[in-house]
Amino acid sequence: MKRSYITYFFFIIAMSAFITLRIYAGRVFASESVSDKDGSVAASDTIPVSKPEDEIVAQLPEEDTADEMEPANIPVITEEEEPMWRGDIEPKAEFHGLLPRIVCWGDSLTVSLDGKSAYPDIIRSLSGCEVINYGVESDNTSMIAMREGGLRVNVKATVLPADTTLIPVFLRTENNGHVYFLNQGDGGVNPCEINGIEGELQKLNGSYYFKRHTKGERIAVEEGTRLKTFGMRDAREGDILVIFAGTNDLPDTASVHNIINLERQMLESAGCDKYIIVGLTYAGGIPEINEVNAAMEKAFGDHFVDIRKYMLNYGLADAGITPTSKDAEDIRKGEIPSSLRSDYVHGNKMYHKLLGEQIYRRMVVLGYIPAMKEDLSKEEL
Repeated sequence: MKRSYITYFFFIIAMSAFITLRIYAGRVFASESVSDKDGSVAASDTIPVSKPEDEIVAQLPEEDTADEMEPANIPVITEEEEPMWRGDIEPKAEFHGLLPRIVCWGDSLTVSLDGKSAYPDIIRSLSGCEVINYGVESDNTSMIAMREGGLRVNVKATVLPADTTLIPVFLRTENNGHVYFLNQGDGGVNPCEINGIEGELQKLNGSYYFKRHTKGERIAVEEGTRLKTFGMRDAREGDILVIFAGTNDLPDTASVHNIINLERQMLESAGCDKYIIVGLTYAGGIPEINEVNAAMEKAFGDHFVDIRKYMLNYGLADAGITPTSKDAEDIRKGEIPSSLRSDYVHGNKMYHKLLGEQIYRRMVVLGYIPAMKEDLSKEEL
């Protein structure tokens, strides 16, 4: 009987020791597991193994997550460049003559919905010049150049009747490419002209039709005859061209030269030596936007307005807007701040005010127009 009690006593001691060792081993294993997942966590730190990963990251100090943030994609404005954007305007050339006409060619970033808030409207208000807006939604640079005349559009051989009957016409670019007129708006196409006959181009069920305005003689149109848009026919000596194109092309460093060539062709078509080229802003769709704008600036020099560079460096401050956390995040990613946008790519009224002011400012610097407003910062929208 005594032997049974002694045996039972030693059995209890052995089981207790075994359980203690198991518990200790489990704790060591848990500590090592946490340490393996994050080398910065020591075995003595009190982070539960079962804690969700996002909660663990949320508790880390900011400096621990800073390395994971994307680097800033902000082009720098040097001290030498700053007078181009802010402060007293110092013209590089003196203005002479009458006020010129300003013609703005572009896509939806140029379109004015109310006739007073888009950048062409702001330029009109600041300069006192006549400003024409040829913005059409969704147009890429080729489409804009077709409307302006920089990219030739030909008519296939046909006959224009003597009366005002609506007839089909077949259009192609000089390289036999497709023509894209009247998809989202007119934008300086009508009234157009074929073989000296003025009329109206219409698009019905995807095909083009022409209707002459007045009766006359029956005319045979030769193959390759050029269609002349109203924008081409209305171009005047002394006009200032503003071209804001390329966003719908989503260019990279290889294709940006196509945009540059088309814009040069537009200037040549208009016979224009006074012009402003506006840089691209949509970093989300144009990953190489810094390089793209740099190529355009190299091509056009002081005629080029890199409005994205300005907006990222000065936009919110000049608009009197306190940056939100979302604005700070946008700027860090190289995007125009949300407080200056109406959606992912289009600017709001304040954006257009700033853009109009900067284009006006550059025109004064280049001597295209006189300085009508001495202090743009005090102007109210």
